[in-house]
Order: sequence, then structure tokens, then C-alpha cells
Amino acid sequence: MVVTRERISENVDHDVSQYTLWQILFMFSWPAVWFSFLIYVVARPFIPEGGVTPTWVLLAVIVLGTGAELVVGLLLLRREGYALTFAALRDRIHWQWPKGWQAWLIALGVLVAAMALSMMMGGANRALASVPGFVPPAWWPAASNPTVQISGVAEAFPDVALQGNFLFVLLYFVIGLVFNIFGEELYYRGFLMPKMRAVFGRWDWVANGVLFTLKHVYQRWLFPGILIGGLGFAFAFGPLGSLPLAMIFHWIGNFLFNMVFLAMAALGLG
Repeated sequence: MVVTRERISENVDHDVSQYTLWQILFMFSWPAVWFSFLIYVVARPFIPEGGVTPTWVLLAVIVLGTGAELVVGLLLLRREGYALTFAALRDRIHWQWPKGWQAWLIALGVLVAAMALSMMMGGANRALASVPGFVPPAWWPAASNPTVQISGVAEAFPDVALQGNFLFVLLYFVIGLVFNIFGEELYYRGFLMPKMRAVFGRWDWVANGVLFTLKHVYQRWLFPGILIGGLGFAFAFGPLGSLPLAMIFHWIGNFLFNMVFLAMAALGLG
């Protein structure tokens, strides 16, 4: 599978085997197929006709979908000869923080800009969701369905009694952090992005962000917002050289506000 080896960047001090363009496209394509299978084949029979997706089905898809990405990423890193410890993987997956105050200042600027642009993309998501071929199914979860207006977190989880339900808040936090954030970032950034340099050169982070967006074809009505996030995560990992920073960006974008509102609802404050 390997076609060449080269020094990836100043952030690492060892060589990483490189993928061809077709190998890169395959590594982004199989998760799209897997998620589509989980959603439209496995999960669909558990969604009532005329109803919405039960929360347990949503969480199961997240665990099985991103869990597969996490496992594959770890197995492929092991195949490269790495022990599956942070110490052994540190340089390979950029398990480090940005170096110097200038890098942190850039990181802050990127985070603020990405959050502002993501909020602005709400209108673009809604417009795209009205285009034939991009209209989400009526049963799609409200939290990621631009055609559905929700006024509170309870409407995002209509089948869950939230007040006093701190166990659900903890479960949602753990699934989001371990599977969605750690799983996706380890696979798409930590494992895959360093193997894209031979094909895309210094713009590998842009290609990674764009392909990460297209991978979400199963929720293509969110492409505008996902693109902003994907580019931000890839920039944190590539030019800024930090997988933990990419994970923080990703968690803020996907879960920060949800966790705040869920915690408030559990406390009976919202």
C-alpha cells in the first residue's frame, strides 16, 4: 500500500509512510458507507413511522460508527509498528500542545473565527436542506435537522426525561468525548492526515477538511457548517501541530453548548 516515505513537518521527527490519492479517498469513503449502512439499514427499522429517531438509536449509531473509526485507526497505527500508548504515539499523532505564545494566539483566533462562521452557516444549512437531494428525512434527529426549529434541549431529546437525569448527561458526555471526538480525531487527523502530505503537500490540512466534510454525505444538508469545523480541526492538527487542540476545537463545536443546556435541564434550570 505504501508508495513513498518523507519527513512530514517540523512538528515530527520521524518518517510517516504515505498514501496514494486513491488510498486516501478510500480511507474517507469506507466510513461514509459504514455510517450510511448503520443509519439507513440497521437503525431505520427501529424508527417509528411518522416519528423521530429514538435517542438510544442515535447514541448507538454514534458508538458503532465512530467506534469503528477509532478501532481502525488504532489497528492501523499498530500495523505501522507503534505500541498503543500515548508515549509511543506522541510524535506520530502530534500528541502535544502548540509551541509558543504566537501559536496559541493563532489558535485562539482560529477558534473564534470558526465559531463565528459556524453560527453564520445556520442559514446556509437551512437553504441547502431545501434543495432536492439534500432534504433530510422527516425522522432525522432534530438537533442536526435544519428544517426543524427547536427552542430547548428537551426538544432535541424528546423521549428522555432530563430533569434529575445526571446519568444521561454523563453518558452523553462520555460517548461524545470517547467516540465522536477522540475516535474521529485520532482516525482523520492523528492517523490519516500525516499520510496525505505526498499527495497534497502543504495544503494537506485543506484537503483533509474538505474530504472530512464530504465523508458526512449521510448528513449532507450540514455541509456548510461541517466544512468550517473540518478546516478548523485540520488546521489545529496540521499547521499548529496539536491533536489535543483539534480535539478541543471539535468538542467545543459539537458538544459544548449541548452539554451546558443538558446540565441546566438536569438541574431543572432549563
